[in-house]
Order: sequence, then structure tokens, then C-alpha cells
Amino acid sequence: MTTKTIVSDKGNKYIVPVVSSEEMEQIMFGMDSPGWCLTCGEEVDGVEPDARKYLCECCGERKVYGMEELLTMGVLIIK
Repeated sequence: MTTKTIVSDKGNKYIVPVVSSEEMEQIMFGMDSPGWCLTCGEEVDGVEPDARKYLCECCGERKVYGMEELLTMGVLIIK
């Protein structure tokens, strides 16, 4: 998994994951429950797929989202 920095319409910068189709399949159907912090780019384990604004233990921001939620929001990039 790699990352890409994007800028929202409001000018906010986010670090988003870039995953392969195989990685996305593992995210969707695997036993892991990963999340992602949009502020620092930290992958977080044990996050519900539809999680929103969970606290990131790495940077302290409430920017952790479940991977499936990121897909729904249109910010998860599948290569």
C-alpha cells in the first residue's frame, strides 16, 4: 500500500491510501478491520468498516476512517 496527498475543495490536505485490487479484496473480505488516518497516514487496526472521525493514537486528530467508509467517500484510490 502506498499513499497520495490530496487537497479537498476546501483546501484541506489529506493523506489517502492507494491500494491494489488484491489489497482491496483483502480489506473487504479479510478478517482484519483496518482504518486510516487522513491527517498522518497511519494505518489503524481494529476499526469498524464504516468508522468516521475516530481518534488517531499517533497524531491525536479525529481523522480515522474505516477503509470501506473511505471507499464510499471516494478518497480510497484503487490502482
